[in-house]
Amino acid sequence: MEPKREEQEKKEALLTFLEFTRDGKFAKIEESSLAYVRLKEQREDPPQEEYFYSVR
Repeated sequence: MEPKREEQEKKEALLTFLEFTRDGKFAKIEESSLAYVRLKEQREDPPQEEYFYSVR
């Protein structure tokens, strides 16, 4: 996809989201559920393979 087109689609998606939010089309979030929603993302890098070389 072209970079300009992709950027335009992202802008349109954000604008749509903001319009829906303004119009109240999203459900309200209960404060009691926020403790479960705000999970931190953890990422573990795969272990690096080690190679040992020898000369005979």
